[in-house]
Amino acid sequence: MKNHATANDHEFPEWILGVIRCPNSGTCLSLASAQLLSLVEDRHGRSPMTNKIGRTISAIPTQALVSQDHRWLYPIIDGIPCLLPDEAIPLDFPFEFADPQDR
Repeated sequence: MKNHATANDHEFPEWILGVIRCPNSGTCLSLASAQLLSLVEDRHGRSPMTNKIGRTISAIPTQALVSQDHRWLYPIIDGIPCLLPDEAIPLDFPFEFADPQDR
């Protein structure tokens, strides 16, 4: 039986993903896919992205949690999700990145 979800080198107990919520939208959070993080990295390379309060993001995280509505990205730093509302990275990506069951 699998008890953990893996994000790169760090593991997160699955029950935590079922308990924590997006501080900005109140939706569930999940591990951001490599595809989404790659898109964020590409977008940041073309035009620097900012967090919720307008500070430029110095580097796109290699691990992150994403809100169920795919509007907010929360960096995972040293295996710890940063769930401060102001540190969230707003996303404006196409709906195809949303979980199909959420459509």
